Amino acid sequence: MKRLLLKILVFFGIIVICDMAVGAIFYHITNNIRTGGQGRDNYISNECMDDVLVFGSSRALHHYDTEILADSFGLSVYNCGADGCGILQAYARLKMVRERHQPKYIILDVVPGYDLLPGKNDQQLIWLKNRYDRDGMGELFQDVDPKNRFKMFSKAYRYNSSFIKSAFVYFTGISEEENIRGFAPIYSKKMRPVATLTEEGSDTIEYDQVKLKYLDKFIQLSKGSRLYFAKSPIWYESDAAKIRELQLLKERCKREGIPFFDFTNHPKYMHVDKYFADGKHMNATGAREFTRDLYAVIKAYEESKVDSTNNPF
Repeated sequence: MKRLLLKILVFFGIIVICDMAVGAIFYHITNNIRTGGQGRDNYISNECMDDVLVFGSSRALHHYDTEILADSFGLSVYNCGADGCGILQAYARLKMVRERHQPKYIILDVVPGYDLLPGKNDQQLIWLKNRYDRDGMGELFQDVDPKNRFKMFSKAYRYNSSFIKSAFVYFTGISEEENIRGFAPIYSKKMRPVATLTEEGSDTIEYDQVKLKYLDKFIQLSKGSRLYFAKSPIWYESDAAKIRELQLLKERCKREGIPFFDFTNHPKYMHVDKYFADGKHMNATGAREFTRDLYAVIKAYEESKVDSTNNPF
C-alpha cells in the first residue's frame, strides 16, 4: 500500500514538474516576441508609456489611425484594441499600463455586445491568461468564471491556446499581423456584401453585471487622464431598440462628466461602401476619415467644454 501511494505521489510530482517546466519555457518564448498580436500584447502589458491610448474591440483595432492621432495631438499614441474583446480586456490592459504610467488621453471605443450585454466573457481573457499573476487579474478571472481559480494552477494551461502560434513566430520571426503603433488597417478595395440594411436590437435589454463592474473600474483607473468614450461608425443603420442599448452607458457618462462621441447612424458613413470592409469594420480609408472626424470633435469639445454626452451631430 505504501509503495502504491509512493508511486502515485511520484507520478503527480512528475506531472507538476513537467507543467512548471513547460510553463517556464513558454513564458520565456511568449514574452520575447516582438511582432504580431503577441508582440503588441507584450508591449502593452510590459512597456507601453504612450500619452494617448485607444482601447476596445476589433473596431478599435481597425478604426483608430495612430499616425493621424499622433500628428493631431502632437503626442505618442498606441492602439490597444483587440479582436473579439471589450471592457474586460480594456480594464486589464489599462491596469497593467497604470502600474508604470498615466496616459494623458484615453479613448474607449464602445460596442454594447462586448462592453455592456451578456456574451462569451471567456473570449476576452484569451490574451490575459499568461498575465494571471499580475495585480488584479485573479479577481477578473474569477468574476468571469470561478472555476478559473483552479484552471490557473497549471502553468502550461495559461499558454494552451497560443503556444503553437507563439513558438512559430519566436523561431521564424514570421507574423501574419503587422501594425502601426497597434493600429491594424484593413486594406480592402471592395466591401463584402451584407444581408440587411438595418441592425436591429431587442425591446428587452439585459446588462452583464460583470461587464458593468469592470466598466466602472475602468473609469476609476482613468482618473487623472482625459477619458473619452466613442462609438465608431458602422455601415448598418441602427434601429431605435439597438440605440437604446447605449442608454445606460450615456447615463454613466453624464454622471461622471465623460464625453461620449456617438457616430451611430452618422449620415457621412451609414450605407457608404467606400469606407467599409464589411458591415461592422471600416477599411483603411474609412479609418483615416473617421479618425480625423473624431479628433475634430475632441478638439471642439476641449475648446468649448460643451456637454458632449449626447450625439454631437
